[in-house]
Amino acid sequence: MNRKCRETVLAAAGIFLLMYALNYFMPLHRDDYEYSLIWLTNQHIASLPDVMESLWRHYLLHGGRMVAFFFLDVFLLWGKGIFDIANALMFLILIVLLTIHARRDWRFWQEPRLFAVMGAFAWLSFPHFGEVAVWKCGAAVYLWTGVFATLFLAPYNLQCRAMARETPPVRNWLIAPMLVLGVLAGWSVENLAVTVFVLTAVLSWWARRKGAMPLWMPAGAFGAFVGLVLLVAAPGNFVRYDAQGSGKGILTHIGNQFAGNGEMALYILPLLLLLLAAGRIYRLHLAARVDMLRDNAAGERPCALKVGQIACLLWILLLVFSYFNGGFFANALRDFLVGHVLVPLGLDKPRTIEHFANVMAGFEEMAIYWLTIFFFYSLLKRSLGFSRDKLAAARAVSWLEVTHTFPAARYAAFLLLLALFNNFVMIAAPTFPARATFSSVAMILVAACAVLRDPVVADVLQSRAKKTLLAGAAAICSFTMAAALFITAAMQEENAVRIAIVEQAAANGEDIAYMKPIPLKNRALRHVFFVDFDNGVTKEGLCRYYGIKDICVER
Repeated sequence: MNRKCRETVLAAAGIFLLMYALNYFMPLHRDDYEYSLIWLTNQHIASLPDVMESLWRHYLLHGGRMVAFFFLDVFLLWGKGIFDIANALMFLILIVLLTIHARRDWRFWQEPRLFAVMGAFAWLSFPHFGEVAVWKCGAAVYLWTGVFATLFLAPYNLQCRAMARETPPVRNWLIAPMLVLGVLAGWSVENLAVTVFVLTAVLSWWARRKGAMPLWMPAGAFGAFVGLVLLVAAPGNFVRYDAQGSGKGILTHIGNQFAGNGEMALYILPLLLLLLAAGRIYRLHLAARVDMLRDNAAGERPCALKVGQIACLLWILLLVFSYFNGGFFANALRDFLVGHVLVPLGLDKPRTIEHFANVMAGFEEMAIYWLTIFFFYSLLKRSLGFSRDKLAAARAVSWLEVTHTFPAARYAAFLLLLALFNNFVMIAAPTFPARATFSSVAMILVAACAVLRDPVVADVLQSRAKKTLLAGAAAICSFTMAAALFITAAMQEENAVRIAIVEQAAANGEDIAYMKPIPLKNRALRHVFFVDFDNGVTKEGLCRYYGIKDICVER
């Protein structure tokens, strides 16, 4: 095994161990209890026939995501321990596939740094990470179907790249596998299913025009269409839409687009800033100012921090110390705002104060994250020498010229537009939660990594900003990972105490289980997913699962 393979294996092991630890600490939660029962009954799933019966009832009464819920139901039947391993592997497979798409080559192990960067970006950028990649129900819906779709699209990507260079082999043996994979990819989540079908149909048409369309391409597109029809034509979709979408006009749907895309932008901020820096490098390259980017190529200039940067760094250190010591700064700020703002304004109802306290519980982690990003981006700009005269020269070059000149930039631009289309499909849905941008963020991850590995960009970053980028990545990832592990482990203990109360109430034949609220409020930038036991979805599933009538959280 050569050095690159060893480094890739080490990076893969780190990703797997982190994901396994999070899955190990994450208990059954919320919808997991609903899906452990035959749908809308109180009967526990105890066999594969029970799984199929539950899926059929779900298809008729709630929705068409059968691929996701088949795997969820089966793993709930087999036990949490097996799922913990399988889900960590699926996340690792997703990183492998995204790296393949960024390279447009199967040999992902040839770039261990790119593989590690993709893993770090995925950790930071997927919105509501704990909900879409760790929590069992959410991971089955978004992570698992995302893996099927990403695997299905890989041959199309590689075929298109090969067509630009040579006449690729026909590979008729792929017809049947691509047909099956197409059904799985199309039978995923609604916006991704539409995007997969449209993309594969257009690529098949384009290949046919080029006179190099193997039969597996339209076969896969047809499979994606079949999966899409099976997904959206489920009778349960209409039942659920009547309940959720009734009375919501077109303005609500348009407003959902701003909310969903806006929240996604907050999560992918590091990607957007790096893409901005890469775009400036491209434009300076075309403006014949390469010398201004490559001076002092032996390393980064040691430079003193400015006053503003020092103040920002001190704030970050204070907030980190507070965060891991009970959040004393956020608590003091919360009490001050309640006493001097909310109460004088008459906003002192208990529920209002509780909601405000929940918001303030995440204040420190969000402030640390944002301040750290902008602190290191300011260092990055200094390392790259983005002075006013250089940026003025860069603005003389249009973005259209950049995409025309650099294939990586053109590929990234296509993926960014595809991500926006994937989000736009959600205009048909009554709601647009941030988790629905999971597949769009995956496309943006590929776009960012494809640009960052381009030698035009990579050489400049390597020579001028390597230390800054490594320090920034280490600071942000280490904080969020430590926080996520700490909070998930604490949440597991709190959950176990309350499940014991529910089990004891059920054993005693009591109708109501009484408990205190979970004191944890912060979510480590949504890398941890939990809600208290009196939440409607959580309470209903738990009560039916354990055979009691109600759960009372004493507030």
